[in-house]
Amino acid sequence: MDKLLVVTVLSCVCVVMAEHYGFELPPDYQRTSLGDGIDVSTMKVLKATYEASADKNIVSSPLGLMTLLSLYNLGAGSGAKSEITSFLGGTDFQKTFDSYRELNARFSEMNPDYLTVANKISVSKQYTLNEMFAASARAYRSEFDSVDFTKPEEAAAAINKWAAEKTKGHITEPVSKDALTPDVVAALFNVIYFNGHWHVPFKAEETKDKDFHVSRDNVIKKPMMHLLQSLYYTESEQLGAKMLELPYKEKGFRMVVVLPNEVDGLPSVLEKAAEKGLLSDVFKLNPAGRDVDLDMPKFDIRTKIDFNDILPKVGVSKIFREDAPGIVKGVPVKLSKAFQEAFIKVNEEGATAGAFTGLIAVPASSNSRPPPPMKFTVDHPFLYAILYEDKILFAGTYSK
Repeated sequence: MDKLLVVTVLSCVCVVMAEHYGFELPPDYQRTSLGDGIDVSTMKVLKATYEASADKNIVSSPLGLMTLLSLYNLGAGSGAKSEITSFLGGTDFQKTFDSYRELNARFSEMNPDYLTVANKISVSKQYTLNEMFAASARAYRSEFDSVDFTKPEEAAAAINKWAAEKTKGHITEPVSKDALTPDVVAALFNVIYFNGHWHVPFKAEETKDKDFHVSRDNVIKKPMMHLLQSLYYTESEQLGAKMLELPYKEKGFRMVVVLPNEVDGLPSVLEKAAEKGLLSDVFKLNPAGRDVDLDMPKFDIRTKIDFNDILPKVGVSKIFREDAPGIVKGVPVKLSKAFQEAFIKVNEEGATAGAFTGLIAVPASSNSRPPPPMKFTVDHPFLYAILYEDKILFAGTYSK
């Protein structure tokens, strides 16, 4: 019987609150090859997940999956190694590994109150990890423990306790005892937890029920947050969408909202984003030149994703068929399950008053008036992404 390995990704974007943030110049973000690779792969996974899901309200963290795949790749067979390296956007296995190692090290130094990225490897008590794989996993800042998978209820409880601790209680039971069979010899886990605060606040008293067009023929009422503020904006002819940036108080983090030009344009935007990514347009974001009058839904989404179904659709299938000889000492393993539970809650809670203020001098004129605000009404299905610098941590869709 094949010896099995489970890969689990647990992702959580916690309550996004409104809070005061003082004046500072916007960050000067730089594009990197790692960010570009994450970008395109994220959009491919999001498109496949959207198409496979009956519920079109989705949140996912393909970065969590990519982190575990880059780790798994250290011990994978040659065919799977080639597929994974290509999916991660690279051609050089070692360079890809180094990029993810450095990213994990950087994340590990951040304040866990707003970002936790954690990896964990659970090994059956009957086996030990390959020494080289274990050393590389330590470079990913991975935790290790020994688990008795012949007692699936106890094993699941231990894993779920770790998940709850890392996500501050927001993801508590991602692993069921049914997912852990006695022939599992190892399991890889990743958690990404983000708790951000808006750079400028939405005011709860301005949230009103307004029209949201689920489709051309179906209009429902949704609670829409309101903000009048100077924001970064761009339009993408290639995507057929306009884009807005909402920065967080936490330096380097931002949400980007991608609103299709057409009410039913989200599938087309996803199709194009899966081909070219979002970053080329994200890096075209500039001050709108006037205040933006923004209406945007508050939302709360939880998604469970079966990556056994999604990965073959994005070109990664051999990991389910090909032995990985370099993970467990003396025993080739085969991937049996890959899944994710992700959560996001976006609202205007926190209620601390604040404003972003800038003073810009222009020639005086008796006829000079500020330009009228630009309307940005998120009233039909859209795509969103949360980035750290140029790296997408979370991406999702909101449709109803």
